Amino acid sequence: MNCPTAHAARVGTEVQGCSMKDKYIWGITIISLVACLLHAAFLFTPFNNYLYSSLFKVLLFVSVPLLYYRFVMREKFTGIIFVKGDGRNIRLAILLGIGVFLFIWGVYWVIQPWMDSQMIADALEANGITRYNFHWVFVYIVVINATLEQIFFRGFIFITLYKRGFVRYAHGYSALLFSLYHVPIIWGGVLAGIMLLSVVGLVAAGLIFNFLAVKCKNLAGSIIVHVSANFALNTIVLYNLHFV
Repeated sequence: MNCPTAHAARVGTEVQGCSMKDKYIWGITIISLVACLLHAAFLFTPFNNYLYSSLFKVLLFVSVPLLYYRFVMREKFTGIIFVKGDGRNIRLAILLGIGVFLFIWGVYWVIQPWMDSQMIADALEANGITRYNFHWVFVYIVVINATLEQIFFRGFIFITLYKRGFVRYAHGYSALLFSLYHVPIIWGGVLAGIMLLSVVGLVAAGLIFNFLAVKCKNLAGSIIVHVSANFALNTIVLYNLHFV
């Protein structure tokens, strides 16, 4: 991994600063990957009830950034979250969110003939989700889960690396990990072709979220679009549970 600091070899202090940046990039890469692997492993344990897996995820995605910033970076992680952004670009995020909602529903109507509604219902039930408790899950996924994932993938991974000069790596790694993190979650709920389409789509979504984080200069824009996407996906699930 090359350090982005220009002419670092000329000055000893710059070389030291470069090595510190390298430490951060590898530290964030490893610890975020381990956190996602732990979450994936938990989903294949006997404790994989949606309530327990959600609590475990909240614990991971909140404690990991806070502890890393506190004991490794010696900074406050809240400084990344509570940042005054560019309000002009929030309107862009809202319009994009509406477009994403319509796009997801449009894709659903196209691929619906190849979807197995019973497979979706069975996959949800295996995680403790039924039509009778889905309204609580709906609120959690749309509001809390979207915000939590943006704090972890956009705040902790992307913005931290981006601000330290690893621009392309920040974009690529955060988007790829964001996509792969979802694979164990949707595993068994969709066919192989739709799974592949989902992985590609989630990488694209991660890159869009990164773009919004830079454009809005905080997490507000990416959270708005993520909430909109989750709202679309969960209304589709709701439709399948009750009307298909």
